[in-house]
Amino acid sequence: MELLEHLENVMETNELVLSLDEVAVRKGHRYETVLIDAQSGSVLAMEHQRSYDSTQILLTKKILANKCVHTVVMDMWDPFHKAVKSIFPEACIVIDKYHVVQKVTQALDQVRKKIPGLKKGRFKLLKGSEKLTINEKQQLDEMLEEHLELSYAYFLKELFREVYQAPNLDTADSLLEEWIQLAWSSPFPSFHQVAKTLTKWKAQVLQYFLTPFTNGRIEGTNHKIKNIKRRAYGFRNLERFRLRVFLECTGKYYKNQAA
Repeated sequence: MELLEHLENVMETNELVLSLDEVAVRKGHRYETVLIDAQSGSVLAMEHQRSYDSTQILLTKKILANKCVHTVVMDMWDPFHKAVKSIFPEACIVIDKYHVVQKVTQALDQVRKKIPGLKKGRFKLLKGSEKLTINEKQQLDEMLEEHLELSYAYFLKELFREVYQAPNLDTADSLLEEWIQLAWSSPFPSFHQVAKTLTKWKAQVLQYFLTPFTNGRIEGTNHKIKNIKRRAYGFRNLERFRLRVFLECTGKYYKNQAA
């Protein structure tokens, strides 16, 4: 189905789901914010930087109608949220679950970094326990037995995964609140920060259980965009860069979207 035909169909039912994320295009915190139709995976628009003002510009592109946007999926970048609320006040906001899980795994990794000699253990710690081989599980068990503080942090990481395995919103809410309290009671500042962040964004995190969308498609598209950038050894002209992205990520040459 053509992109515009798809958009017309979803707009008729007010069920347009958007994904919003940024991709680094140059060193020095130079970003392009990418807006994607979460259901088709097509790039809708791009805008330089990721500020409140630039995100507002992105969200007011003429291809979108405010009343048709049902859900917006994004990370916890505050300017994104402020811009979405100002442009789509009725839309549901979902914090992308992969960004949430990433916060937890990064907290575990911060604990690991403070223990000398565990550089090679990072992969086994951050990987899902069910994906480990028998040999990797044995090595992990030995590592955790030797470092009890790391075992505590690993327990918190694995326990958090149960939140997104919850069968419904009420169970997820209960599990998340329990996890936040356990994180606060731990001796790890990195997990304290995650607990603080989850408390702030709790409603948007739990919205996933009512509107279960993620930024999975936009992360894949971002990977494709990075490959485009690498093949060209970086783009000095951002308009040409955007045109190339639209050509490869929508199948159409939408110059008016890249302008």
